[in-house]
Amino acid sequence: MADDSESASSWSRVETFLRDRGAADMPHPGGTLLAHLGRVRRLLADWGADPAVQMAGLCHATYGTDGFDQWLQPVTERSQLAELIGDRAEALVYLYASCDRSVVYPQLGGAQPVVFRDRFTGTEHVPGETDLRAFIEITAANELDVMAHNDELAARYGAELHRLFARSGDLLSTAARTACTVQLGRWSAPPVRITGIDHLVLTVANIERTIDFYQRVLGMRPVTFGAGRRALTFGTSKINLHEVGSEFLPRATHPTPGSADLCLLTDLPQSQLLRHLTACGVQVAEGPVPRTGAQAPITSTYVRDPDGNLIEISTYDPGTGELHS
Repeated sequence: MADDSESASSWSRVETFLRDRGAADMPHPGGTLLAHLGRVRRLLADWGADPAVQMAGLCHATYGTDGFDQWLQPVTERSQLAELIGDRAEALVYLYASCDRSVVYPQLGGAQPVVFRDRFTGTEHVPGETDLRAFIEITAANELDVMAHNDELAARYGAELHRLFARSGDLLSTAARTACTVQLGRWSAPPVRITGIDHLVLTVANIERTIDFYQRVLGMRPVTFGAGRRALTFGTSKINLHEVGSEFLPRATHPTPGSADLCLLTDLPQSQLLRHLTACGVQVAEGPVPRTGAQAPITSTYVRDPDGNLIEISTYDPGTGELHS
């Protein structure tokens, strides 16, 4: 098997070897272990892997792996497999099978060198770059085939594998890297995760009139910050105020009084809120009406501020509370 031009009869002999050791009877995502091994080999061929790497992909589970510990042949009989598939391919099979993933995977994509821990012997070594690239290529082919044939495993491990192959991209062939991106891209985490709103800006016709409304009707606290700027605080958030024609930079492209639509939460029951609004001389535009909040059903009453901004004052419905994922 040292010849790089692997013949059909050579592949057939190796498949017979795997079949004779039970691979065709061993359940695996996508059917049997033998079917999976064949698909991994063909995937590596599609990516342009050399024959030794393809052969290692076909035989990668011979000694079992850190993720599939059912071996077809004891690791003590390496010479028999080497005679069948060649020393280079067998060495890659052993590298893949012996890898302690909990130690090796976190190192991939980081600073070189990557130190492998042999899960069979407990020893550590640093594989050469060629072997490392072959290892990650076989890993990608194996995992992509498993994910393609088992939705439960894909949902459980898709995001983790996407991160693994994304940070290991420089070690993958272009074809393998593209395949990982296409198949695992739906589990990619966005680089930014928004956790809440700190403040928003209202452009108003008259700041003092606005402060009076929000303080008197909605209980917000006026504050002054910076070089005399005005704002209204509530809970853990605030509303910065810009007076039209004197906006601070940067600002919205078309700041216009009365163009905002805000939903504010209160712990005051809606019946008491209505009495309070009446006492303040504020006309209710609509409500109370059921609405869908960010975290649960809400009940809302709508009013307008002095600039005509629509203000939705909402309470979470009894029994739901504020839900936190």
